[in-house]
Amino acid sequence: MTEWVAFSVDLEPNKDDTLDGVAEAVHWFDDVVPRGTVYATHRIATELPEVVADLAADHEIGVHVHPREFGHEHDQLAELDAGRQRELIRTTRSTLAEAAGVNEREVTAFRAGRHSASETTFDVLQELGFEVDASINVRYTDYLPESLTARQKPFTLDSGLFELPTTYARPPLLSRVGLRLFPNRELTATANTLRSDRCGCSGLRALSWLRDETTGLSMYMHPYDATDHHANLENPGLQFRNRIKELFEPVSSKDFVSAGDLFKQR
Repeated sequence: MTEWVAFSVDLEPNKDDTLDGVAEAVHWFDDVVPRGTVYATHRIATELPEVVADLAADHEIGVHVHPREFGHEHDQLAELDAGRQRELIRTTRSTLAEAAGVNEREVTAFRAGRHSASETTFDVLQELGFEVDASINVRYTDYLPESLTARQKPFTLDSGLFELPTTYARPPLLSRVGLRLFPNRELTATANTLRSDRCGCSGLRALSWLRDETTGLSMYMHPYDATDHHANLENPGLQFRNRIKELFEPVSSKDFVSAGDLFKQR
């Protein structure tokens, strides 16, 4: 059984750029998750500052950057030069801190939109005084070496930045969970995994296996997972919320932590 759960939400607009249901979804998150990290974008901080302020009472507020919110044609932060990355991260942090009612120096956790981070990103984060990055996901390998993207557990980068990768594991091939993944063997702790059913294995069964097989679970969701706004998603809204309830039922409330909590405990 896992010893800690770092369940986070990437607080951003819906896939169609609307904000329908976003506030209600993260209020639900606040109700069911005792402690976590909310990685919010600049637009959220600008248009829903009251939501950020409410969440800051119980959760860590972190920075989440989508370059398209700043007029770029793409969302790949890692493709921007260091100066532009620094500008977008610093601007988002400042707006978030104001919305949350905290000092900028208290906002020390970061996750890149689309997991688009590079080693340049890590250098920029360290320069700006960030302590934690949660951008690494084994399924996103375009901008970082395998020596980093293949890491499964929290670790410290050479720069001193604490890295919290999305948890993943490779279940036995000849198992229900293993057959679900064939030929891709990595089971990742994401809302998409929880919502999706494959080869007779539900997402709930798959992530329950991962929860029980790992000492810590770093998992994330988006607001749209917990709503019915996007009709083409598999098992969203109430189905997703019920699966979250079942997934975390065996976990004690004291075992929920933020990314910053893990950094301090490392």
